[in-house]
Amino acid sequence: MFAQALLTKLAEELLKLLVEWLAPRVLRSVPHLAPADCPRCGGYGVARWAPRWATTVFVLSVLTFAWGFTVTLLGLPLVVLFAVVGVRTAGQGDLAAALPDLAAPLGLAVPGAVTLAGAAGMAWFHSYPPRLCRRCHGRWPRRDRAEYLRALRSVIVTCRCGQRLRVPHATTATRVRCPRCGVERAAPRVG
Repeated sequence: MFAQALLTKLAEELLKLLVEWLAPRVLRSVPHLAPADCPRCGGYGVARWAPRWATTVFVLSVLTFAWGFTVTLLGLPLVVLFAVVGVRTAGQGDLAAALPDLAAPLGLAVPGAVTLAGAAGMAWFHSYPPRLCRRCHGRWPRRDRAEYLRALRSVIVTCRCGQRLRVPHATTATRVRCPRCGVERAAPRVG
């Protein structure tokens, strides 16, 4: 009884660590409009200026991602086992009996799609502007989502003094003055 409870708790903790490690990497691999990380420290876990319904969608997306990933992870050994049995049966000449076992890898298509759907929902939530970083405790004022996404598409130029300047997305060259050192320079052309 104690060993079973200990193994269950160990499995839960390992799965939690795996999802915490994997979720940021999946979010970075799914194309989305805004970075999931803190703009200042690069840390993961930024609170967003999002409406409650969007936060609810995010929580459901995390649960969907975790469910799909868990089923995929736990189903992988079974799929390999069925495929080996199917190949062995087909090798003995009984191809009709081997077809269900050889089709076992298709069983991972649904959990894989569910995992990707959860990742896409998390990526959509991260297109809302950041509000608070739990790592560096940086705070940002409330912004409109469309304005935030427009600002992300702007170009960031670094001055010689090290100050980072944000230049709006423009097809013509504009001049930018650094607030720190006062040097004016031409911003690169985009487009």
